Amino acid sequence: MSLFILFLVVSISVFIWFGGIRFFNQLPLPVFIRFLLWMSLFYALFFSPLLFYLRTLGQKGPLFDAMAWVGYLLMGIYSILICGVMARDLAGALISLLPFTSTKGHAAMALPFVPARRGFLINGINLAIAGSTATLAGLALKGGLKAPEVVTVTHPAEQPGLKGLRIVQISDLHVSHTIRRGMVERVVSQVSALSPDMVVFTGDLVDGSVAMLRDDVAPLADLAPPMGKYFITGNHEYYSGVRPWLDEVARLGFTTLLNSHLTLNYKGAPLVLAGVTDYHAGRLVPEHASSPKQALSGAPEDAYRILLAHQPLSFTEAKAQNCHLTLSGHTHGGQYLPYTWVIHAVQPWVAGLYEEDGHRLYINRGTGFWGPPFRLGSPSEITLHLFS
Repeated sequence: MSLFILFLVVSISVFIWFGGIRFFNQLPLPVFIRFLLWMSLFYALFFSPLLFYLRTLGQKGPLFDAMAWVGYLLMGIYSILICGVMARDLAGALISLLPFTSTKGHAAMALPFVPARRGFLINGINLAIAGSTATLAGLALKGGLKAPEVVTVTHPAEQPGLKGLRIVQISDLHVSHTIRRGMVERVVSQVSALSPDMVVFTGDLVDGSVAMLRDDVAPLADLAPPMGKYFITGNHEYYSGVRPWLDEVARLGFTTLLNSHLTLNYKGAPLVLAGVTDYHAGRLVPEHASSPKQALSGAPEDAYRILLAHQPLSFTEAKAQNCHLTLSGHTHGGQYLPYTWVIHAVQPWVAGLYEEDGHRLYINRGTGFWGPPFRLGSPSEITLHLFS
């Protein structure tokens, strides 16, 4: 699997590299400016392995934060640009198939080829792509830097005693070189202001080691809801050293649910809170293979059941285990355009509330961001689940 991922990353990088170079070469710019654009593209594509290596060495500080900000900003810009280039090339290929644009078999209908007109048209299209990319990137950066919005989701209280229960869900905070202590403090303040009965964190807390990020996640210790705070692993915990992070999360006062459950009580009503490891955790840590069945083994059948599962793909098994509500994250809702559209091709459930056969799934769009500090069309969120 790791070889496949490596092949995929390299293939995408090569595709973006050649697509970007071809686009730059078509712009009416001085050679020196083109060279700077080439270098920025190179940095955007190949700084990530460098940053990963520096993380393994525990490197931190303003220099590394600046490197990350520049690299991720460029990555975001070029990830938008390449979509425009692809759309341009696809449109050009389709137009070339039309009879009035081809001389193959349609000589009488073909329009005369005028190099000057063609060059003017290409320049105009490329400048439009560049302008659109800059506009979208600017809007996305503004959205990425905004405080998470609070989304209130109302659920029917299946048992009378659950009426009034307030659960706050945070997910995919991705504390790293670009999300630091200040952002975490802001999230803690927002969550505390909601007066939750419990707080659940549905994975992907960090991108980096405990040594690098301990001080940045420390404000999470200030969360003190009366019914406790609970944590499950996301895929990024396994990239960042899952065992040290489980110890650190416990030190912050969270109870981690690793394919396990607790039976809680709210105003006399039983409530089962279960949690599973990341959907693909077993590939990296075999004993962490995700299992909703194991998580709910022995849970009382008459209690309201909530399952915390980082990836929405766990919803299928959650329904089989008669979970009333599954809380997930992972997808970021695509995070920013145009990927807020693309993600629907690869994820059956993307963001927000779904209901199937009486079972509910809610997907938090992420409280932070991953990679580019962009949010457009899918704002970051803190979710208040209110039972009424």
